[in-house]
Amino acid sequence: MFGYMTELDTVEKLKTESIEAEGSDLLSLLYHFLDEFLFLFNADPFFIPKEIKITEFDNENFKIKAEGYGETFDLKKHPQGTEVKAITYSNMQVHDQLDKHDIFVIIDI
Repeated sequence: MFGYMTELDTVEKLKTESIEAEGSDLLSLLYHFLDEFLFLFNADPFFIPKEIKITEFDNENFKIKAEGYGETFDLKKHPQGTEVKAITYSNMQVHDQLDKHDIFVIIDI
């Protein structure tokens, strides 16, 4: 998602922001997880992560905690890409296998 917003190789890991999200099922958890990071980008301090680390994941109660490592978005440093307006449920998919996990999300731009 953030790769659409800017070139991630221009983002440095100078700050850490933490998020928590929960849902009623795996898809709503994924939606809220992405929406929390999108909110951090759209609200002061306009945080854009280069890397995200999941610190806690409760697959039974659909809760997640994560840390994003990045910096404040700055047009002088970060090329402006496509604005992501929202996360959508449209065709959202989670394929959870023993040794492989794939996620498909359509974002509203």
